[in-house]
Formats: sequence, C-alpha cells, structure tokens
Amino acid sequence: LKGTLTIQWLILGLLAFAMLGTYAGSVISSVVVSRNNLEINYLIENQYYAQKLAAVTDSLFVNMIKNLTMEARNEDLMTNDSRKIHKELDVILQSTTYFNSTFFADKTGRVVASAPDMALNGTKLTSVGAKKSLEKKVPIISKPYVGVTGKLILLISVPVFDESGSYEGFLAGTIYLHEDNSLIQVLGQHPKHENNSYVYVVDSEGNIIYHPDKNRINDNVKENKVVQYVLEGRNGNLEVTNTKGIAMLAGYASAASTSKWGIVSQTPKESVMEPTFEMARQVSLIAILFMLFVFALSLIMLKKIVNPIRNLALYAKQMTTEPSRPVPQIPNWYFELKELKRAILIAVDFYQTKLTNAESESNLDPLTGF
Repeated sequence: LKGTLTIQWLILGLLAFAMLGTYAGSVISSVVVSRNNLEINYLIENQYYAQKLAAVTDSLFVNMIKNLTMEARNEDLMTNDSRKIHKELDVILQSTTYFNSTFFADKTGRVVASAPDMALNGTKLTSVGAKKSLEKKVPIISKPYVGVTGKLILLISVPVFDESGSYEGFLAGTIYLHEDNSLIQVLGQHPKHENNSYVYVVDSEGNIIYHPDKNRINDNVKENKVVQYVLEGRNGNLEVTNTKGIAMLAGYASAASTSKWGIVSQTPKESVMEPTFEMARQVSLIAILFMLFVFALSLIMLKKIVNPIRNLALYAKQMTTEPSRPVPQIPNWYFELKELKRAILIAVDFYQTKLTNAESESNLDPLTGF
C-alpha cells in the first residue's frame, strides 16, 4: 500500500480540516463579535459618563455662582478697606475648593482687594472677562483668557449692589486652567483610565478648557465632528478620528444650563483590541481542549468505521494471489459495509467456482472425456 492513499488517511485529513476550520471560525467570529460588542459598550458608557459629568459640571458652576452671590451681599465689600475685604476673600478660598484666586473690583474695573495675596490691589482690569462682567452686570462664566497675572484663566463673577441697588462692581473667582483646580477634581479621574480613556471639555467656541494633557488646553478643536455636535447642544456617541488622527470611541454631552460647554469622554479604538485578544485566547484554550477530546473520540469511531472496509479491501486484494484464503471475520453493522461485503463475497464465490471448473476441465482427456 506504499504510495497509495487509504480511506483512513483521507478521512483523517478531512476530519483535521473540518476541526481546524471550525476552530479558526470560532476564534475569528469571537474576535469580531467581541470587538463589535466592546465598541458599542464603550460608546454607550462614554456617552453616559459624559452626561453624568455634564450634570456634575453644571452643578459645580451653579454652586460657584451661589457661593459668590451669597458673599456679594457682605457689607464688608462696601467699606473700601482693602485689608478687610482681603480677609473676606481669603475666607472664600479657604472654605471651598472652587477657585485658585478671588478678587473684588469696583465699578471702574479697579481691583480693590484680592486673595490669596494682594498683588492685584489697585490694578485696572482690561481683560475680556472683566469687561464683560462690568458691562453685563449679571453672573458671568467667561471664556478662557490670559489674565493680568499672565495665566490662562476662567473668570466666574457676580455683580455687587449696595443697599439702594446701585452697582458697586463685581466679586470674582478665578480658575487657573494650567494648574490644579476644581475642574481637575471633578473631571480628572476617568473610571477606565487604564484603557487610556479620558475626558476633555470645550467652551462654546470649541476651545479646550480641560484636558489631561495640559499642553492641549486652549487649543481650538471645532473641526472635530464630536465637538460640533456637542456645541449644538446634542448628547450622543460617535466613532471619530480626532485632530491627531487617532480613532476614538467618543460619548458627548452638553453642559448647557450654565456654562454652555461640551463634555467629551472617549476611548482610543485600539484599546478595545486588548480585551478582544484576551477573549480570543480564552476561547482558543477551551476550543483546543474540546477539539482534542472530539479528535480522540473521532479516532475511536474512525477505526470502527474504516477498519472493516480496510480489512475487506485487503481480503479482496489477497484473493488475487491466494484464492483459497479463508474469509476474515468482518462485521457488517452499517449498510454500505454490509452491501460491499456481500458483493465481494459473491464475486469471490463466482471467481472460485469458475476457477474450480477450469481446473476440472484441464484434467479431462480430450479424446475420452475422462
């Protein structure tokens, strides 16, 4: 049988191909399904997280304004005693974690007192935030701007009126965007930071006012599709390529009630692949163990199915050289084997009968017939 394929090897090859194909299909399908499900989950989770942070951020700024509004009723602000006002401003800083600094400016925009130090006392404010506070005479959350200290800040201010209702100036707290601040405390701890997930915040013009990478603060990212949606007041999720060309799974929400900001929580798409490959590895281990069991069981069944046919084929082959060879004990427990065995035995019986007759005729005398 050398150089000749046998049914046993053919079936073994087919079985191996089927099992390997099944294994490859199960691993590939698990990777695809897992990746798709994880991407959907990340999109939904990031959206919910962005919505939660939007609500928390709105609440944070509502409380900032309430705190300043309450302090703006303090009669000490009307004294023009800068040291006394400084003490009150310092109390505001010590009693909350909202602001990096506070100050009171009169109706001409001159700083009467400031805290934690008095370095700004007497300074005439010309910044965008200060001008808007003086002009509007209502609670203001400014856009990011560089203040007189040279720092990029947000200004949260409320108007100050005397007992007769005359405008006296504004009380303000500042947030230094490039330093530790209340925004970092609220936004800086993403629950999935180990997957490189993070949050960033944009103002109403698309400028970044919070980002874990402080070098990105004040960058304008309005061309980002997610930023465009969130500045329209939408909440949702989207797979998007950011301004650095990285594919992101982003959820977004608008903090529209106070600050008109947008909150974006996002995860790099490539981060999804690590848990996907881990799942594929686990599926592979289970599949391999199961395949080994099935393969061993298949070998046992294969022998029971193939060996009778193989023995029958060997018997038929040997009959051509050993006609008197006895019929082997071959079970016939399935239809094809039973019919094949019957056909071969009939052919062998016919062959032996013809051979016997030929031998008998060769021994007769052609003249006498005996």
